[in-house]
Amino acid sequence: MQVGCDRGSDQSRAPLAEALAAHLDRGIYPFHTPGHKGGAFAPPALAELIGPRAVRFDLPAMTATDNTLHPTTCVKDAQNLAAGLLGARETFFLTNGSSQGVAAAVLACAPPGAVIAMPRNVHRSVGAALVLSGAVPRFIRQRALAECGALAVEVDALIETLEQEPRPAAVLITRPSYYGLAGDLRPLAEACHERGVPLIVDEAHGAHLAFLPSGNLPPALAAGADVAIQSWHKTLGSLVGSAMLHVSRSALVDPQRVRDALNLVQTTSPNYLQLASLDLARQRLAAEGRELFAETAPRVAAIEDRLDALPGVQVIRPERDPRLADHQRDPLRVVVNVAETGWTGFDVEETLRQFQVEDEMADWFNVVLLFSPGDDAAACERLVAAFAHVSANPKLARLIDAATTQQLVQPIIPSAVMTPREAALGPKEDVALSSGMGRAAAEMVMVYPPGIPLLMPGELIQSETVAVCRDLLAAGAHVYATDPQLNTIRVAAV
Repeated sequence: MQVGCDRGSDQSRAPLAEALAAHLDRGIYPFHTPGHKGGAFAPPALAELIGPRAVRFDLPAMTATDNTLHPTTCVKDAQNLAAGLLGARETFFLTNGSSQGVAAAVLACAPPGAVIAMPRNVHRSVGAALVLSGAVPRFIRQRALAECGALAVEVDALIETLEQEPRPAAVLITRPSYYGLAGDLRPLAEACHERGVPLIVDEAHGAHLAFLPSGNLPPALAAGADVAIQSWHKTLGSLVGSAMLHVSRSALVDPQRVRDALNLVQTTSPNYLQLASLDLARQRLAAEGRELFAETAPRVAAIEDRLDALPGVQVIRPERDPRLADHQRDPLRVVVNVAETGWTGFDVEETLRQFQVEDEMADWFNVVLLFSPGDDAAACERLVAAFAHVSANPKLARLIDAATTQQLVQPIIPSAVMTPREAALGPKEDVALSSGMGRAAAEMVMVYPPGIPLLMPGELIQSETVAVCRDLLAAGAHVYATDPQLNTIRVAAV
């Protein structure tokens, strides 16, 4: 069980889940929300879809179930148990994913007009947090590879950014990346703390790191993060949308500021099934988390070896690429490069579906696979068979060219002429993309994969950016913007 410090609490309990069950056992009739009245007025098809017992457990915040805005009983106890397990000073349960935690962390650390340093490969929720907070981004110089996107932030690049005036109010990084890669966080944390700057880590894809066998990537809290935000639903068995925000014991951030910020961005009607799933996942992981992941890692490694043995198929491993020498990877997030087969990752994704398996993500070169202790052996066999089919049926190469690829993973960072908040919330208009040159973007333009913003609100639309947008659209990229075809773009009104 020993992951963090237990605080002497009984990790075998699940106080929040127990409180829900106890309330239902008392047989109290609900003359209160929700209107489905314990399932009696729920659509019959809903009860059939998820089960009548699940509908009964869909309870609101009330005396018996506590509340997440000002917890005093079962929610507080459940959060304290999670904090104890992971060695945090304070832990907060989230029902709107890590996006909710990112927004709260930025609001807590970076007041209006303050600078927050970050690499460019941030989640779109960071852009929303900048709009909400009024903070101003300063981007950290970052290397990228066509095969696996943006690389880990280097300490020299971070220090260069920290030494610029005005000094950042906080630093925010994503770790691990969507491709499961991460560098050593400790020197980054030390560089921040030597200058009195808190480090926020978006660890949405790394909640399970605390339970991996020793020698793997350490979790953000153990490596010096002040705030870590984790999507437990991604890798630890809780329900979709459930997440946690942790404040470290030595944090340069006041937990009360985080609590106040969370209360600005969370609902007064959280989903208690999500909350209970966090409590129950923590209970199980405290009892057998290390054992479960210790058994899973070698199974995944064996699958990797089988994939690696297929002609034209290669698992990306830092240990055999000198460009990734200072990186570690998440052993449960497997990135399979298929470039030598002539297939794109998107092609392979379609083939996987024919074999009745679904990947986490695909790009032009790779397919990203996510494993957990819950994987089905038969499905793993179908997965290997699908890649064997790809290997045995090579295509003529039709990948995007190297220049376009580099634009994708390491886009030009435009100059900012307005803050994200000013641009996103001020007057705006839609204009033709070519007419937008020289104007300030009033929306975020993201390209998937890999989800790196080409434009943030307030940034100047330049001819180079317009050219990149057109190249990427022609290459088949998916654009997230008001107009996904980018015939028009939303700009700040003159």
